[in-house]
Amino acid sequence: MTEEQKAAAPARNFQLNLVQVSDLACRILYQTFVVQAKDKAKMALKDLKSGKGLNVGVLTLTVTHKDTGVEEKLDLPLKIKLDYSEFRGPFNFPSFEASVRATISLIGQTLDAKGDLNILTDENTGSALLHLPGATQDQDGRYNVMVMAIEPIKERDRKLALGVKLMYLDPNQYEQLRDETPANEE
Repeated sequence: MTEEQKAAAPARNFQLNLVQVSDLACRILYQTFVVQAKDKAKMALKDLKSGKGLNVGVLTLTVTHKDTGVEEKLDLPLKIKLDYSEFRGPFNFPSFEASVRATISLIGQTLDAKGDLNILTDENTGSALLHLPGATQDQDGRYNVMVMAIEPIKERDRKLALGVKLMYLDPNQYEQLRDETPANEE
């Protein structure tokens, strides 16, 4: 077995606990964009906007094989990514921070209540979308909706990483956020 095959083989045995990963992701987002000094948080957002993403640590998964008792570990770099292509209005740090707060607050409340995270999975990509939309409204009345996804990322060196992807969705997908004002009445 080649080194590449050895590195890839154990990954099939590991299971992610999406509840724990979601909780960890919310805590990291809170520390990165709410607690951290604003100048550092703004630099982190700048990196996200550029498409680089943020390296925020390493998640270690462990599995013990029942038949042999052998313990295997897999270290996955953890990255935050951002898709703000559906954002409405001027995209800046205060609007992003409000979206993060709304999203992690909703996820946190759901976790605390041991409620349904409304996870939508894509078996082809291995992605899991937490469909708990954090909605915000700006001073001009525009709504924005952020959701969080957990997804595997293939790195350039063909190693696997785990991505926490923040995505803005079209608010018109949500009936209660649709702009009902006809265009001729504005």
